[in-house]
Amino acid sequence: MKAADLAQRDKWNNRLKAVALGVGLALTLLTVRHWYETFSFGHPLCEDCRPDFPGFFAGAKLIWQSPRALYDYAQQLAIQRTIDNRIGDSVLPFAYPPFTALVLMPLGWLSFRAAFVAMTLVNVLLLATTLRLLIQKLELGKEQSTWLWLSAFCNFGVHTTLLQGQTSLIVLALLTAFMFALRGGRDRWAGFWAGVVFFKPQILAMPLIALFFQRQWRALFIAVIVVVGLGGFSVALVGTEGIGEYLSLLRFYGTTESGFGSYPRDMHNLRALVQYFAPFTYATYFWLALVVPLALATMWLNAQAYENDFPRTFLWIGNFLAAMLLTPHLYPHDLAFVLVPSALVLHLCGKQVPAPLVLCLIILGVLPILPAAFGYFLPPVLPLFFLVGFYYCLRSVHRANSPA
Repeated sequence: MKAADLAQRDKWNNRLKAVALGVGLALTLLTVRHWYETFSFGHPLCEDCRPDFPGFFAGAKLIWQSPRALYDYAQQLAIQRTIDNRIGDSVLPFAYPPFTALVLMPLGWLSFRAAFVAMTLVNVLLLATTLRLLIQKLELGKEQSTWLWLSAFCNFGVHTTLLQGQTSLIVLALLTAFMFALRGGRDRWAGFWAGVVFFKPQILAMPLIALFFQRQWRALFIAVIVVVGLGGFSVALVGTEGIGEYLSLLRFYGTTESGFGSYPRDMHNLRALVQYFAPFTYATYFWLALVVPLALATMWLNAQAYENDFPRTFLWIGNFLAAMLLTPHLYPHDLAFVLVPSALVLHLCGKQVPAPLVLCLIILGVLPILPAAFGYFLPPVLPLFFLVGFYYCLRSVHRANSPA
């Protein structure tokens, strides 16, 4: 590359770094403000703003004090009212498996403020650990690593996870550990991490598809044992009646358009895209009609034999995009999962990161804000990007594995 071209590239690179820093700082100011207001008052001081953490806090307290009442709305509401007395009868139910509440139980030993701080520290530590793992395992250079950190800094999903006290960064760490264990041939650990993803059951499909269609039988067996073990342990914690209440809650979420504040307009998956264009009565059928070919394409992607790193990298980009598209619930905080495909793309591009790529990383980070900023007039845009990216992964793998 000529000296003039290098200078021009560096100039644009620095400009885009300034843009990324500016976007990240703006999001950080918003996050810090809402985080502080939740810490101080139990909720951000904006109309209809409500964090998710009181639901986790209630679950952590109930699994310690009265496990059989984990899914009892009245008892959850009583705890949440002590945090935010504005909510009236509007409860945020604990919608995770019982063993997840046991993992969160130490938070229930603390006051709400101390628990919120502890959850934030855990999330920050997990984010830093995951990014370091991606950098080391993918052998990213200085420029690639800088852009991975910057993409996390201006990722709306990361900021939403922190200000909501959500668990998405925990799941991101589990998925990342699973990916590297499977890529590295450590099938026992791959099976273990895949099974533990049951922490958030709606994300479990991708790891199981990957293990089955990559014919990792020992890892798949371990994953199934872990899932069955965690399921049995959950039954022992809350009893069959508690499990029935949990399944009823999941059924309610799946068959109701806006139950317990679950609005399709707030999601960024295939389901949200379908429900924007189709009436809710028929949306489920359209959604399933799209889920089936996407799941089959994901199976095909994992069934290919990979002889070098290039198609294997596209495999995992495709797997993460499929996981986000296929899951029935993908809220802004879950968009932290985008960090893994971002790191893999940076790995593919080499040491010199092209300006169009980093511009895309910045745009992907802030796109989730657009629907809300325009009063939900616009359809969810991210699923379209995910679909295009997934198709490109399919095409790239097909070309790499086709005879010359």
